[in-house]
Amino acid sequence: MMFSEQQGSNQAATAVAGVQAGGHYVALPTKTEDGEVVGHAVQTIRREPEELYRLWSDLESIPRWQEFVVSVTDLGGGKSHWVMGDPDDEKGKRVEFDSVLEADVPGQRITWRSVTKGVDQSGTVTFAAAENGRGTLVTLIQTSKVPGGSLGNAAASVAKRSPKQIVIEDLRHFKELAESGEIPSVVDQPHGPRGAIGNFKRWALGETNPTPTGTSTRA
Repeated sequence: MMFSEQQGSNQAATAVAGVQAGGHYVALPTKTEDGEVVGHAVQTIRREPEELYRLWSDLESIPRWQEFVVSVTDLGGGKSHWVMGDPDDEKGKRVEFDSVLEADVPGQRITWRSVTKGVDQSGTVTFAAAENGRGTLVTLIQTSKVPGGSLGNAAASVAKRSPKQIVIEDLRHFKELAESGEIPSVVDQPHGPRGAIGNFKRWALGETNPTPTGTSTRA
């Protein structure tokens, strides 16, 4: 979660500039530079910008759609307290940190950054009505400082995903929850043996990770 407000504005503007004719969007590439990993994700969500802004701003509902978030407490004044870890493992590793809002434009944009030592993250999410009038183009840009490697950041480490993959998964879950009220799951659906390659992909793609509480099988 760590842009300055100006950085967040600049990157958000760059993201908007990526919209092509007809409303098609070409996502900006992820990059790693000077110990920072920048991840980008874009989704068109069939809801109005104001509705999605309100859902994203409901901090205490975030564990419903973000993986490895145990709780988020709104401390007031644009500050929040986060507890990350496996919600199903009460004795598991926990990472706690505070985050502050740097920009909050209702229905349009939210920018935040962490303020706790050991967790160096920031992000900007923007909401823009799709050009074709069908839904909202939601763009998420998040930066993590990772001096210890791709999982060097404390929050990324506890989530068992790379910072880049966290961005993709979080926005995908947000879309699913916003559109259907729950996150679809294939857990317990019948399928044949997946074999060694199938099982490796299951692990690599995070299918073995605990799912957010908004997942259909947990609702």
